[in-house]
Amino acid sequence: MKSLFHLLTRSLIVGVLSLAGFTHAQSATQSVTLTAGWNAVWLEVEPVDNAGQTRAPQDVFSNPAILMAASPKPLAGLAEFFAEDPDSIGTFNQDEWQQWKRTDPSGGNDLAAISGNRPYLIQVAPGTANFTVTVTGKAVFFRPTWNPDRYNLVGFGLQGTPTFDQFFGPSGTKHAVSKIFSLNAATGNWQRVTGTAAMTSGQAYWVFCSGPSSYMGPVSVSFDSASNGKLGFGGPSDVVTVGSGVDKLELDLEEIVFSNLGTTSATPQLDLISTSGSGLALHVVRPAANSLAYERGNQVDSALGAGSSASLGETIATLKTSTLSLGALRGWNDDAPRTNLYRLNTSPTGASFWLPVTAIRSEVQQNSGVVAGVPASTVTGLWVGEVIADSVTSIVEDGSPIRKSAGTAPVRVILHSDANGQVRLLSQVTIMQTKTADPEIAPLPVLVVDPAKIPFFEGVKERNGKKVGVRLDSIAYDMPRKLDSVSQQSLINDPKFLALTNLSAALQIALAKDPSIRTTADNNLISSSTAAINAAKATIPSLLPGYLLSSSIRPSKLTEAYQLSISANGSIGMGQSVTAAFNLDPFHRSNPFRHAYHQNLPKGPDINRTMTFTFDSEQAVSDRLKGTFSETLHGLIKTDLTLTGRVEFRRVSPVATLEGAQ
Repeated sequence: MKSLFHLLTRSLIVGVLSLAGFTHAQSATQSVTLTAGWNAVWLEVEPVDNAGQTRAPQDVFSNPAILMAASPKPLAGLAEFFAEDPDSIGTFNQDEWQQWKRTDPSGGNDLAAISGNRPYLIQVAPGTANFTVTVTGKAVFFRPTWNPDRYNLVGFGLQGTPTFDQFFGPSGTKHAVSKIFSLNAATGNWQRVTGTAAMTSGQAYWVFCSGPSSYMGPVSVSFDSASNGKLGFGGPSDVVTVGSGVDKLELDLEEIVFSNLGTTSATPQLDLISTSGSGLALHVVRPAANSLAYERGNQVDSALGAGSSASLGETIATLKTSTLSLGALRGWNDDAPRTNLYRLNTSPTGASFWLPVTAIRSEVQQNSGVVAGVPASTVTGLWVGEVIADSVTSIVEDGSPIRKSAGTAPVRVILHSDANGQVRLLSQVTIMQTKTADPEIAPLPVLVVDPAKIPFFEGVKERNGKKVGVRLDSIAYDMPRKLDSVSQQSLINDPKFLALTNLSAALQIALAKDPSIRTTADNNLISSSTAAINAAKATIPSLLPGYLLSSSIRPSKLTEAYQLSISANGSIGMGQSVTAAFNLDPFHRSNPFRHAYHQNLPKGPDINRTMTFTFDSEQAVSDRLKGTFSETLHGLIKTDLTLTGRVEFRRVSPVATLEGAQ
C-alpha cells in the first residue's frame, strides 16, 4: 500500500509537468507505402507539429498524388456498420465516415485532423508509381476495441509477416479467417483473404467480430495504466532494493502480464527507439528463489534505434500466462521527467506495440510556477525521517559501551530546510494551502507550525465535504520551553526570581509590585534604574534554567509556552550532517519523571537531548536520504545515554518557509 507521503505528493501539478516533457519523447515514425488506386492504411502514430497539435490531412498527405482520405468517425469506434460482407470501396461514402478531398469545391470536407490508431482509406491518382509517406507522430500503447457482431476496419503493427491463420487462428471463432477482407487497390473492391496469405504491418482489414472480443494477437499484453497508453513508474517513493553487494540497485517495480494463446512459445522483446533524455534505464527483476528479496536480471535494450531489440528473458509457453517485473533506475539529476519509447515485440507471429515508459525523478509537489526542466533545490523543504534505533549504551557494563539492543525502536523525526539551508527540527507541522476565490488562481502549498495560523489557510484533502490539512507529528520528542523575557514576563517579575539578579532589594520590591499600587518613590526608583533593569533582562535566558533547577516545586508564575521549532546546526544533503540540541526543564510538560499531581514527584531531572543525523555520501533515489542516527541524552541516568541506528528521510514538500516558526 502506498504511504501517506506518497499519496500526498502525487499531485496534479507534477502530472502537468510530466505531460509537458513526454510529448516529444513519445514520437515515432511510421512509413506507409501507397500505390495507385485505393489503399487501406492503419496509422499507428498520431501526427503532431512542434507545438504538440494534431496535424491536418493536407499537412500529412502533402504529396499531390493523394486525392482523398476517409476514416470512420471516432464515435463509431473502429466499425463501419457492416452486418454482411463488405462490398466495393464506394460504400465508405455514408454518414458514418469523415472525408478529406484535396479538391473540395462543395466544401464538404469534415476530416479536420489525422488521429493515431485509426484506419484510413486513401485514394492515389491513377498511373502514380508506388511511393512512401513517412509519418512522424505521437505513439502510445494501444489495444484494439471491437464492435461485436460487425465487421471492424482494423490493422496491427506486426513483428514479422505472419499469415492470417497464424495471427487470427488462436482467436478461434471470434475472428474467423473466412470473414476477413483486404482491399484490392487496382479494382477498389474488398476481397476475402486466404489463411496462408501474409499480413502486412500497417494495413487495415475488415475483420468480423463474433460476439465480444478483446483479441490483440496470439500474445496479449496488459499492465497497470495500459488504458493511458504508457507504462508509468511515477516517482521513486516506492522503490525497493534489488540485488546485493556491488550489484545492489534501488529500483521502482512495475509488472507486465503476457498471455500466450498461440500454438508456439513466445519470447517478448523490447527495442529502445527514442528517449527524452538520458538517465532512465530498465532492468528485468525476478523474485529470489529462497527469500522474499529480488534478483536483478539483464538490462533492457539501451541502444537507441530500431533493430537492436533485447529479449526480456521470459518465455511464455502456449496457453500460459507469465508476469514479468521491470525495474526503473533513475540516473538523472534535473527535475525534467523522462520517457523512453520502446517497441514491444511479442512473437514472430504476433503483434508489435509501441510502449512509452515514463518516470519522474521526484514526486514532491512543486509550486504552480515551476516549469518542467528547471531544476529546483534538491534539499529545500520538509523532510520526514524514520529512525530505527538498534544500539544503546549498556548501563550494566564498565565503561558503558554501546551494544546492540534486543529489539529496535522506531522514531519519527521532522526536519525543514529553508532556501538558505537553515535546518530546523519540528515536532509537528500541518500541510495546507493558501485560499483562493478563483480557480484560475492556483493555491500555493504552505507548511503551518503555529496552530493559531491554521484558520488563515485551507486544507489539501476533503473530509466529509470540508477541506482539511494533513498533520504530521512526532511523539518521540517535544519542543523546549520558551525562556525569553517576553514569554516569561510573569516569572521575571516574581520577587523570588528577581532575587537572583544584581538589582537592589528596594528595586526588586518596586518591580514586584502591581503597577496600580506603586508609589511615586517606586516609579522614580524604577525610572532611574532603567539601565540596570535592561542589563538584568539581558541575563534572564541564562538565569531561568538555573532558577528552575533550584526550585523544589513548580514556580507559580512559570508560563507554559513552548517553541514551535528548534534551529539546528549543519545542512541536509549527501555527505552532510545535522545536529539538533534541546532541553527538557524539570517542570517541562513532557518530562518523564515529573508527576503534576504527585507530591513526591513535583519535578524531574534536567534533561538535555542531542540528535545527530549523518547522511551517506551516495544516495540512490532523489528526495530520499539515508544515513546514520545518534542521540545522546544527559540527565536520565548518572552517565550519558546514547542511542544509535539508521535513518531514512523523505522529502514530502519543497516549500521553503514555515508559517509561524520563530
